[in-house]
Amino acid sequence: MKRFSFLVYNIFFVLLFFLFSSCSNNLKKNRYDVSNFVYYLEAPQEQQYGQIMGRQDEFKRLEKNQMNKLSNLVSKDGNMLWLRIQFSLPEELKGKDIGLYIGHLRSASMLFMNNNGIRKYGDFPPIENTAGYTAQYFMFPRNIVNQKGLNTVMIQVWPGAFGSLSSKIFINEQPDIFHTAERDTFYNSKIIVCFAGIMLLVFFMYLFLYIIMHKFPNSAVYLFYALLNFYTIHFLVPIYISEISWAKPSFISYYTMLKVFFFGGAFTTVYFANSFIIAYLKYKDSKPVIITRIVLWIVPILITFAISNFKLMPKVLPLLIILTLTQFCFSIPRIFMAFMDKEKKKTVIKMLFGFSPVIAGLIADIILKIGRVNPDLTYITIYGWQVTIYLFLSDLLIQFGSTYRHNTLLKDQLSEFNSHLEDVVALRTKELSEANYVLSKGLETVAHVQKNFLPQKNKTFRGWELAISYNALDNNVSGDLYDYYFTEGILDGMGIFDVSGHGIPAGLMTILAKSIISQHFITGMNQEEPISNVLKDINKSYIKEKVNVENYITGLLFRFSEFNKKDICSVEFANAGHPYPLFYDSTKDTVIELKQHEEKQYGIIGVEGLDVSFPPVSFRASQNDIIVCYTDGLTDSVNQKGEDFGKERIFKLIQQYHNESAIMLMNRIMDKFSDFIGSHKIGDDITLIVLKRVNSKDYIEEI
Repeated sequence: MKRFSFLVYNIFFVLLFFLFSSCSNNLKKNRYDVSNFVYYLEAPQEQQYGQIMGRQDEFKRLEKNQMNKLSNLVSKDGNMLWLRIQFSLPEELKGKDIGLYIGHLRSASMLFMNNNGIRKYGDFPPIENTAGYTAQYFMFPRNIVNQKGLNTVMIQVWPGAFGSLSSKIFINEQPDIFHTAERDTFYNSKIIVCFAGIMLLVFFMYLFLYIIMHKFPNSAVYLFYALLNFYTIHFLVPIYISEISWAKPSFISYYTMLKVFFFGGAFTTVYFANSFIIAYLKYKDSKPVIITRIVLWIVPILITFAISNFKLMPKVLPLLIILTLTQFCFSIPRIFMAFMDKEKKKTVIKMLFGFSPVIAGLIADIILKIGRVNPDLTYITIYGWQVTIYLFLSDLLIQFGSTYRHNTLLKDQLSEFNSHLEDVVALRTKELSEANYVLSKGLETVAHVQKNFLPQKNKTFRGWELAISYNALDNNVSGDLYDYYFTEGILDGMGIFDVSGHGIPAGLMTILAKSIISQHFITGMNQEEPISNVLKDINKSYIKEKVNVENYITGLLFRFSEFNKKDICSVEFANAGHPYPLFYDSTKDTVIELKQHEEKQYGIIGVEGLDVSFPPVSFRASQNDIIVCYTDGLTDSVNQKGEDFGKERIFKLIQQYHNESAIMLMNRIMDKFSDFIGSHKIGDDITLIVLKRVNSKDYIEEI
């Protein structure tokens, strides 16, 4: 039954369609085209109809290519055009009520038929008013129409700056004239009023959205979209003004309205269209770009208002269009940039889809109007622009809805989380407590291992006093490493190293490094290998053993000789990117840094593929000479004022307290460091070694 009803309804509407189509087609068959019978004459505005009728021999034929540029036919400001159409009634229209249809005749006109005034569209200067895009039609009473003789239609026209005449001009029965004119008026202007009303609603809606969301990121896209709609309404005013002529103040001329709304609206619409594109793609303009774009927006408007002669407007228009379209130089590159960005590519495609209707409409209008395929057809770009407006309206509404749903979901999740907050906090506290317990046990283990494998901090050798301060940053686990090597009370060598990083990872690597360094030092000493080669062998072995661990080591490795008869010891060391050791020379009473001057030192331990050079430095140590070594945690530490402890303070302390023992001098330096730091937290492990030469003959071996 439902299928039958559906079939009946369809048959009914099909019959109606063919019925009205038939009637329409029957009326169209009687149309008599008079567009080839149009002639024109330029005349001053003050010349009346009677005077023009006396100048019939001066009329010139109006060619098709001139119809779209009536303003070009007027040589002097203030002059009018008179159009003449003469025709004899065809047999099929004799004895019938007829009318004349003109697709459009801009800007204002008044028609006479066989010496009878018929109708006026718009107003002539000085307070001119355009007929807009209304389709013009004229109904002729039967008693003024010559059924057998020649009929003369005279039309007085004020063309303004952009006057034009439709090439679609015909006479026919009045029902066809009326319906054709009403239909074209609807598509050309009445529907634009509807568009304007919708865009005004969209403007207020998105202006409100911007006001309530202006603190959110990229909220400017709502403002630019609102203004884009608002100034599109401005731009369309001259198109639909004839439908709301009651709203136009009588003191505003058509040319002023054209400047303010059509041109001002067009330039502003292009400006905000580009602003919308840039904001939609989530880009921001720099201040110089913003200023440049504003200048390109304001200058065409100022030029437009500066032109007082409407005849100049068509000549300046190309320059104004170029200046306005320059705005796209700031948005089109952004489109290409965003298209190349994977995160923004979908946004670009969506934006191009949104603008596709207006682009398609623009191409169609260029073909139809500039190409003269169908210049009388309504502007498709306007309809395409409306579709574009609605597509972005839908997109922005979807984005807003998505944001609202996301916030609602987040609110629900937050509410649920708050309801179980105590349970979650208790669970997390328990997990953290267990993790901290495991971590503390791990730290204790590593600290215990480090404590056991490092030698004692203070020791006396034949001819040497050794004092060491060793301070770990993280729970007694340090990335610093020190070691010394001796045989039966004789100091053979000493090393200080700094592994990158802190805590357990660095502490574990010190265990590996100590084993490698000790092995190579002893082997090198037995084989009398140069200290620089020993350090290079350590570098190779450490790179091999640490596998994929990303860290490195800086350090100093010393080797000491036996004492000669004058109680002087030879010292040799190599440096692997470590702070230079300090040396107090008792014979000169000076403190210096021990550097390599002849051959350049570069590189560190543990970086695969890095070229290294660890040239040896040799010097002699006499009684009361002092060697001080430290890691950079000492000198780089800062106090509450942000000042570095630095090496200069160590220089002064060595100079001041060089007569004291190694342990006392070490304590002096660390006490000064503690006073300097105060309550400020240190940022790295700190190791300080003080090695002082004493009389080798006074040595008593420790028990």
